Amino acid sequence: MKKILLYIARFMITQYFLFIAVNVYAQSAHEIIQRVDSNQEFNSQKFAMQMTIEKGSQKLVKTLAGYGKNRGEYSFMEFTNTEDRGVKYLKIKDELWIYFPDADDIMKISGHMLRQGMMGSDISYEDMMRREELDKTYEVKLTGSEKVHGVDCFVIEMNAKIKDALYARQIIYVDKNTYVPLKIEMYAKGDRMLKTMEEFNIVKSGNRYYAKKIVIKDLRKKNSSTTVEIQELQFNINVPDSVFTRRSLRK
Repeated sequence: MKKILLYIARFMITQYFLFIAVNVYAQSAHEIIQRVDSNQEFNSQKFAMQMTIEKGSQKLVKTLAGYGKNRGEYSFMEFTNTEDRGVKYLKIKDELWIYFPDADDIMKISGHMLRQGMMGSDISYEDMMRREELDKTYEVKLTGSEKVHGVDCFVIEMNAKIKDALYARQIIYVDKNTYVPLKIEMYAKGDRMLKTMEEFNIVKSGNRYYAKKIVIKDLRKKNSSTTVEIQELQFNINVPDSVFTRRSLRK
């Protein structure tokens, strides 16, 4: 009888500490993702960047500048390179417009067009439109640690818990010091990897960190990649609401 009671006691103690360990592990995954999300929070921003699109031996270099507000809920950008000068994008919540200066025409981008790459890049209009709060969109699980670009990272698996999540599953490699995702793998429902994103040259601005170089690859396209290099980025500056209006597209 004593042996049985001792066995039961050991079993219960083991289960208790397993329960504690699992919950601490799960909680730390949420804490990490919340730190990732907080890095992406901003009231307003001003930016300038270069976008290099490579498709096999072809290379296109584009430059653009613009503004964002409320974590990207509002966004305005204008291309400044010679070939695309004056092309403008305006995002207001869930709506997106593009202005073509040659035709003096404004077109709304919606439906199947959202799946296309912006200006032929590996960044889809859907990627532009969605600014998901990861902790609210995905069930998260910390699966271990791994080095990315020689940096120690948390490895977190994220599975969509809402129907309209942009990706069914993501695996995110988060820098343990800066909480910037140095690598993200994005999957469809059938567990087919759709895209990868890698971030380089991490810098600090105030209380946040961000990458100055981002490389996106759409794996559905052969030998295709898009590199975004941040040339200027300012946070929490005064941006007039008039910037985020359709009238501003024709200015």
